[in-house]
Amino acid sequence: MEASSPQACPRCQSPRAAGPECPRCGIIYAKAEARAARQREEAPSVAPGEPPPLVDPAWLATPDLRPDVLPPETPAWDGDAEEAAFEHRLRTWAIPVALLVSYVALNGNFSAFAARLITMPFHELGHAMTAWFCGRSAFPTLWKTAIFGRSYVLALMLAAVLGAWAWWGWRRRQWLWVACGASLLALQAVGTLLLSPQTVDMLITFNGDGGMMVLGTVMMLTIYAPAGSYLHKQALRWGFLGLGALSLMDGLLTWWKSKKDFNAIPFGRMEGVGLSDASKLVGMPHNWGEHQLIGRYLTVATVCFAVVAGVYVVQFVRGRARLAAR
Repeated sequence: MEASSPQACPRCQSPRAAGPECPRCGIIYAKAEARAARQREEAPSVAPGEPPPLVDPAWLATPDLRPDVLPPETPAWDGDAEEAAFEHRLRTWAIPVALLVSYVALNGNFSAFAARLITMPFHELGHAMTAWFCGRSAFPTLWKTAIFGRSYVLALMLAAVLGAWAWWGWRRRQWLWVACGASLLALQAVGTLLLSPQTVDMLITFNGDGGMMVLGTVMMLTIYAPAGSYLHKQALRWGFLGLGALSLMDGLLTWWKSKKDFNAIPFGRMEGVGLSDASKLVGMPHNWGEHQLIGRYLTVATVCFAVVAGVYVVQFVRGRARLAAR
């Protein structure tokens, strides 16, 4: 009998016998050696001195799955679509919430006083802007607007500004700017050149509350400023929205309460200011009746609310259409 090989059995590590299989564990040496050689070929090569991988590379391989059991693909995140949806939600709720908060504030005691301190400058600005569009020079303060005589220099400066606005809109193909600039330019021409002094005085007096409501409407609609504009980037539209809602609601509530109770009409005289606007319009030389006074202010309020509601509906429908098209 031949002496046993000094090589150990690959399974039980006992001395290797001369036969084809291990007498202790029964493994066939040839098969064990072939299996070991195959494993050495399949094992990844490791550079000398490099530590073995901590994770078996076989675990990182993607398993072969049947097409009918593949997981659904995760949709790519669309940042523009998310921003458009968020902007649409903001525009949907901004105007109704601003009007509701303004209504609550103007029906309180202290809050109504504080709110009217905020809206009074827009009341005075309504007087001043009407004077400017009628060729008069005027300077608004917190409680009073100083009205001076005709100023053709001021009229020419305002006409140049409005004309430049329309021309700038035409250059940029912003047709809304063109329409606004041209309309205001025509309005200034009528007010400066065609109206009598008595009519001008009447319009200046009336457009305290009337101009305040118109300015409030314009300020509220800045919530629809396009993305990238100065009003949008600097968040100024939110401040204008709150101020505009207060101004519009203040004018509406003042004259709605006056319709139900004539004692609520703001007649009287303010110390250092003079007669109130309502007292001037009902007295000489305009001689309006109380019903005329209230009806005309409520007509302005109704038109302003109709404009806000119309723009709101149009923008809401457009926003839904843009989201559906994405």
